[in-house]
Amino acid sequence: MELDIKLSINKKHNFKRNTFILRWNPAVSSYTMERLDSDMEEWAKGYWPYDFDWSVYEWQRARKGDRFFMLRVGEGNTGIFAAGRFASNPELREDWAGKEREVYYADLDFEAVFHPERSEILTTAELEREFPEVAWRTGHSGQRIDVEVADRLEIAWRDFVGCNKSLYLPRAARNEEYDSRSDIDKAIELASKAHAADYDLDGNPTILHPLAVGMMGHTDTERIVGFLHDVVEDTPYTFEDLAEEGFTEEVIETLRLLTHDKQTPYMEYIERICTSGNMVAINVKINDLKHNLARGKEGGHTRFVEKHTAALAFIEAYVR
Repeated sequence: MELDIKLSINKKHNFKRNTFILRWNPAVSSYTMERLDSDMEEWAKGYWPYDFDWSVYEWQRARKGDRFFMLRVGEGNTGIFAAGRFASNPELREDWAGKEREVYYADLDFEAVFHPERSEILTTAELEREFPEVAWRTGHSGQRIDVEVADRLEIAWRDFVGCNKSLYLPRAARNEEYDSRSDIDKAIELASKAHAADYDLDGNPTILHPLAVGMMGHTDTERIVGFLHDVVEDTPYTFEDLAEEGFTEEVIETLRLLTHDKQTPYMEYIERICTSGNMVAINVKINDLKHNLARGKEGGHTRFVEKHTAALAFIEAYVR
C-alpha cells in the first residue's frame, strides 16, 4: 500500500544548534578560583568531579545539546578557557546570588578546560580582534551569539586546542580509562572494522561509501554519523556497542533515526527522518542519497537510482 505523504513546502524549520557565551567572574561568583583549582586537579585525572550547572540568560532559546564557551571576565587573564555542551534544558532554580531573581540554569558537560591562571587561553584581546561583533567585556551569562560568528569561533577554538594539545597528555598518562582518540577517529576505526571484507554491487569495498558520506558532513557530528550510518543496519554491531565505545547520546539517537528497519516501507522511513526535527539526520541522509545516486548512475543500477531520486526530492522539498 502506497504511503500518502502531504508536504508543507513553506514550513519553516529551525534545527541548528545554538551557541552561548557563559561568563564567569571569580571575584563575585559563588564559584571561586579556589574551587576551580580543586576541580582542575580532578580534571587532570580525566573527569570533571561532579554535576555542574550555570545560569543561562537567553534560556528560552537554549536546549540540551547546545554549544557553550566559558568566558572569564573581570580582572586577571580573561578570555575563553572552557567549552562543552548543555547536558540539560535550562530549568528554573534558586538564584546563586540570593537576590530572589528568576534564574534558569543548564547542566554542563565539559569537553575541554584550561586553567586561566596557569595555562594559555583564548584571550579577550584575541577575541576582540577576531570577533569585534561580540561585546566580550560586558553582558549576561548565557547570551546566544550569531550563527556565523559561532562557526568562526568554533574554528578558532579548535585551532587553539590543537596548538595546546600537550596539556591533555597528563590526563591520558594518569587515567587508564581516558581515550585520547577523537570521536571522528573512533568512528572511522569502528566503521572500517565493521565493514571489513564487505563489497558493494560494483565490487568496491563497502567502507568507501560511509567514508564518502562522512567526509561530506559540515560539522563533526555530521561526519561521525556519516561514517557510522550503516554500521548497525548492515553489520552485527548494535547501538549498545556504540554507546560502550563512548559515542554521545546525540550521535546514537541520530543513528537510530537513520537505521532502516526493513519492515518499514522506505518512504515512510524517509518521512520519519524529515519530521524528526533532527537536522543532523536530515543532512546525513541527503549526503547518503547523493553519494548513492552518483554510484548508482555510474553502475547503471536503474532501480536504485529511481528510489534514491524520489527520496532525495522528498527531503529537499520538505526542508526547503
